[in-house]
Amino acid sequence: MHTSTDYSHAEKLKQELTQPMFNVMLKKWVGKGELDYERYLHTDTLLSLQSPEGELVSHDELMFQIVHQSQELYLKLASREMVEVVAEMDRDALWAVVARLARVQKIIAGISAEMAILETMTPAEYQVIRRSLGNGSGQESPGYNTLRHAADGLEAAMERMLARRGLTLFQVYSAGGPKDLQHVCEQLLTVDESFQGWLYAHYQLVRRTIGIDRTVKALDGLPSQVLQARMTLPLFRALWDVRVELTAGWKREGGYAPGESRTGGGCPMAAMNAMKDTAVHAPVAQAHAPVAHAHAPAAHAHHAPVAHAAPAHAHEARTGGGCPMHAMHAPAAHASAVHAPVAHAAAVHAVHAPVAHAPAAHAQPAPASHVAHAPHAAPHAPAAHAQPAPAPHVPHAPHAAAHAPVAHAPHAPAPHAPVAHGPHAAVPHAPAPHGPHAHSHAAHVSAYAHAQELRSQS
Repeated sequence: MHTSTDYSHAEKLKQELTQPMFNVMLKKWVGKGELDYERYLHTDTLLSLQSPEGELVSHDELMFQIVHQSQELYLKLASREMVEVVAEMDRDALWAVVARLARVQKIIAGISAEMAILETMTPAEYQVIRRSLGNGSGQESPGYNTLRHAADGLEAAMERMLARRGLTLFQVYSAGGPKDLQHVCEQLLTVDESFQGWLYAHYQLVRRTIGIDRTVKALDGLPSQVLQARMTLPLFRALWDVRVELTAGWKREGGYAPGESRTGGGCPMAAMNAMKDTAVHAPVAQAHAPVAHAHAPAAHAHHAPVAHAAPAHAHEARTGGGCPMHAMHAPAAHASAVHAPVAHAAAVHAVHAPVAHAPAAHAQPAPASHVAHAPHAAPHAPAAHAQPAPAPHVPHAPHAAAHAPVAHAPHAPAPHAPVAHGPHAAVPHAPAPHGPHAHSHAAHVSAYAHAQELRSQS
């Protein structure tokens, strides 16, 4: 009697769920297909795509249909996202590529997680549903086949990207390889791994419902055992093969023996690889900027004004846009300071070298102001050609490029101006000592920090 009462209540509720519902907040009927939400999503069509309640061969059949239908929709979405990745990769928009591949990975991870819903179905229930599936199998899935085709297009885009850089996958993954391409390739591999994870989840579902064995035939007639090979079939085989190639060249030498003292820490081979990576990607310090000659007009020996970013007023025109202070401190500004042919940079060179003797008509005494601590003076600039002469001792300015070649010019005494220490003062152009010199990256950072500190104190 109790069971009959519960069943009648359940039947009543089932009928109610098929009828439109009145939303008290909206004061509208939902479920008639008349509201914007319903029209936009075609909910009347979408919710009618499953077998009617009276035609279900098992209660679990509704779950079986909905999970597979939703997976087809998500596979369609993942395929369309891959099309966008191809377009972005072909125009080298790698930031957008990485972000979109993360979305694709989450979509595939979502459909993999959905397989757990089907695992709540017992083998007996599935055997009932299976009788009404005909010869259907996962190989007939439009979503599965579309996704694999989209992945082929994505793999071709990856090959075009590598060809534009003139690189192979082995070079990308080797020490010193480009990090941006490594990251893109790793994202592609993550997508592939999620895809294979979905196939593995399907394999486990089949395993717990009908079993995996050569004697167990799927509905398409193939043994269920073939799923073992299919679930490891990658989308981007080359990304997996390059791991084998890298490991083939691996050597045991270069590490620490177990229990051996590791003073200083770190793997020696990793340090060597990091040095190679820095050598490939570090900005080149040796730039050759022309320097004003010793026979330049007297104005060049005087104080060179240094441009400072002024605050933009509320109603001031902001041609070009952007923050002036940001532009002043941006890496591009530092780079231009290294390469620009500025006479002021030449003044910094002079602090490491004797003051040149130029003709008296052209070498005016420099004002007793400050020697500029330019953090990015142009290294290895060919200095003016003049005979070296003794000069007052001048403290070293950070980042002055020493060791430029020196030649000879007519000897003419010139008055020596006293040189004080501080920012923004030019001194007569003089040759730097001989010999090539390249700053290390650590010295570059340290000197720049020191220059910034001196600048803030002045």
